[in-house]
Amino acid sequence: MEIEITRAVALISINATLVVQLISFLIFMMLISRLMYHPLQDMMTERDRQIEQMKSDILAAETDLEDIFVKIEMETRKVKNEAFAIQHRLEKDAVAEADTLFTDVTAEIGKLSEETKKEVQRQIEEVRLTMADESERVTRTIMEKALGRRLTYE
Repeated sequence: MEIEITRAVALISINATLVVQLISFLIFMMLISRLMYHPLQDMMTERDRQIEQMKSDILAAETDLEDIFVKIEMETRKVKNEAFAIQHRLEKDAVAEADTLFTDVTAEIGKLSEETKKEVQRQIEEVRLTMADESERVTRTIMEKALGRRLTYE
């Protein structure tokens, strides 16, 4: 059953082999599609899915990283604020301690000043007494020498 259509000028002759070749080509395409194209397409789809998964993992990791940086920044601010509060409290305590020491030293200076004044007054009184006795003796000696005789007390 061979059909032969020929023309004198035609370059292609259509016959049963063309139908057989067409059927074998379709079978070949079906086999290639089943054996190569679908597995290759599945692998490409899987690869695209993995790439998308990696992108979403990267975005999630970047979000987590930003959250960690925000937490670190907040913790750093908190620690700095606590340090400033401690520093302020220590400065306040130091000022209070200095004021207390200044008050104590001022009181001690006042006390020492009073004691020194009392000691100076006591020494002045001692010297006055000594000077009174001494001046009386010196006066008596001068008078005796000026008069040329010894003075007697009555």
